[in-house]
Amino acid sequence: MSMMSYAQTPVGSWSDHLVYNTTDCVTVGTDEVYASTGSSIIIYNKGFAELKKMSRNNGLTETGISTISWSEENKTLVIAYTSTNVDLLKNNIIYNIPDISRKYIPGKKEINRIRTNGKYAYMACSFGIVVIDLIKKEIYDTWEPGNGSETTEVWDIAFGKSRIYAATDMGVYSADLSNQGLSYFGNWDLVNLFQSPNGKYTSLIYSGDRLYANLSDPLAAGDQVYVVNDISSLFSFTSGVFNKSFDSAPTGFTVSSSASVKYYNINGSLTKTISSYGWAIPNISQAIVDNEDIWIADLNSGLIRGQNMSEFTALTLPGPVSNNAFNITSYNGKTVICGGATDVSWNNQGRPLQVSIYENNNWTFLPSGTIIDPMRTLIDPDNNNHMFVSTWGGGLLEYENNNLIKQYTETNSPLQTIIPGNPFVRICGLAVDKSKNLWLTQTGVPGSIKVLKSDGSWIVNPLTIDAPTIGDIIITGKNQKWIILPRGYGLFILDDNKTPEIFTDDRSKKMLVQDTENQVISFVYSIAEDLDGNIWVGTDQGPVIYFNPENVFDSDLKASRIKIPRNDGTNLADYMLKTETITSIAIDGANRKWLGTASSGAYLLSPDGTTQIKSFNEQNSPLISNSIVTLAVDNKTGDVWFGTSKGVQSYRGDATTGGDKFTKVYTFPNPVRADFTGNVTITGLIKDSQIRITDISGNLVYETVSDGGQASWDLKTYNGRRVATGVYLVFCASKDGSQSCVTKMLVIK
Repeated sequence: MSMMSYAQTPVGSWSDHLVYNTTDCVTVGTDEVYASTGSSIIIYNKGFAELKKMSRNNGLTETGISTISWSEENKTLVIAYTSTNVDLLKNNIIYNIPDISRKYIPGKKEINRIRTNGKYAYMACSFGIVVIDLIKKEIYDTWEPGNGSETTEVWDIAFGKSRIYAATDMGVYSADLSNQGLSYFGNWDLVNLFQSPNGKYTSLIYSGDRLYANLSDPLAAGDQVYVVNDISSLFSFTSGVFNKSFDSAPTGFTVSSSASVKYYNINGSLTKTISSYGWAIPNISQAIVDNEDIWIADLNSGLIRGQNMSEFTALTLPGPVSNNAFNITSYNGKTVICGGATDVSWNNQGRPLQVSIYENNNWTFLPSGTIIDPMRTLIDPDNNNHMFVSTWGGGLLEYENNNLIKQYTETNSPLQTIIPGNPFVRICGLAVDKSKNLWLTQTGVPGSIKVLKSDGSWIVNPLTIDAPTIGDIIITGKNQKWIILPRGYGLFILDDNKTPEIFTDDRSKKMLVQDTENQVISFVYSIAEDLDGNIWVGTDQGPVIYFNPENVFDSDLKASRIKIPRNDGTNLADYMLKTETITSIAIDGANRKWLGTASSGAYLLSPDGTTQIKSFNEQNSPLISNSIVTLAVDNKTGDVWFGTSKGVQSYRGDATTGGDKFTKVYTFPNPVRADFTGNVTITGLIKDSQIRITDISGNLVYETVSDGGQASWDLKTYNGRRVATGVYLVFCASKDGSQSCVTKMLVIK
């Protein structure tokens, strides 16, 4: 089986890093199998045994997927989103039908399931049935089975003998498919043969001239399946079994529950039960029989192929352990995602140790065990294989080559638990100083700041910060420790005078953010030091900057806010992003500022913050959510990582950290093929390198200055035309001209 390759991505391109080891629905065509992960789609080509993926990065309109269905007659995949938006995928082209999502519908608005029949797709919705014409690619009609006095939620649909059946929360309704008036509830008949004719029915299948319906009674010990021919009778019931899906099969139908798939023939006789893969315990959501094989959507194992219904294989793609991203750290080509979290009051979420590591185009995970809620990661700047993870209850974790070598808790260190006798060692912020000492913050215990020295010994600073929660910590170039105090308590700054073991010479200060116009801002969410030594702070009223932060103890240091002139003749100005909550700040190799916001996506600002270079949101980019929880910039690759409320993505930025000398200077892609439309990147440069590009004859075609350690070229000359086919030389020189190098590339027009 082949999988999509992960080549070096060009500048300006997006990559998704979503979960592909879970699926909740599956549908099968002649050539391909489609499975939804809830955030993207896995596609398996049966003929080529090739696995690939589809997400917002390559065409899907949205991220949250509620259900999918394949129409073999129309060769169309129907995709319904949790927003009730709908995509049709046909011949690798996506057609969007936004009508339902745009229409105001009072109450609940969801699409529960899709069934296809002929040229139509029938969507079982919380407010009725929406019919889509797959040929015209438009909504054909909306039907409302029910009693007419209240909205009836439809959970599933089945077809038999020219009739349509709807499983609703108030019984099973039936109508003649040829009736043109099905938008009127009076043209639907209640199937009153069931023992509970007005009960909640969640699944339907019509097979062998019989209708099978799943009764979901919240007071019962399990689901009851009834069969209707001329009369109704109980078909199956097993205590503790709740059915997920009924699906047609070549010689019958399947009933899927979490623990098993049962295959019944056309007469309703059980012919096969699948309750084990031989290597994992099933957690089944749906199963589709395809000739002699079966395809299973499994919540724990992903897309499962059952060859001859006996040999089971998981078909998954690389990705993180979950779509949760509470914090991202990226350094020297290594990115670590912590998926644990706290709520808005900083209480535990109780998530397992979801720590995903991306390096050299590969994903690995840290074993979870019983430890919960990882908070932050610190990668050793001298050893990429050595790192620390803070947790909200499990103390401090130290790893070497992804193996846990030590867990620091109240039993083997000065770390303290908030509940004596119970393992609640809460740690958030991590930072390392120039002496390789690890500084960390503790909440709810005496001694808010503790230091793990490079020799393994500990220092406990006697300061206890007067705040309910102690958050992130950074160590500045002047050796000051700036700490976020969440929930409206501002900032805490410590200067240990470069003697962390001596406390008598320490200076400290707790303060709220106060700008140059004496406006007080209490809520702080993020903090970073830029390449000029200025401190950028993210608040609920946009970003603020502390210039000359080393003077914080010697003066009433005020925060500066970036003013953007309106240029409307009034001489008035507005504060940059003044209405946004800045959840995360990262500095790239060109000293530009990447800002993540709570509700409007991400922004890239110029080094001084006065110019908005880029803005990414759901409307203008592949960004999967406008809610940015965390972001990070990889200093080595320039990749910008976005941890959103719906998962993780990365964007190939054009700035890396410049070195002291030219190191492995090269261009990519190289060669540049005729169908390439992006920018060529020159990497391995010194900061602010002077770049001159010439043809093989020495004619200058382009020149620029690098952004940090990287520069880019759009393959155009000064007249705006793409250069001709040929070899091009790239001359690189340091700003002072003391160092230089040359590389070359082949361009094909």
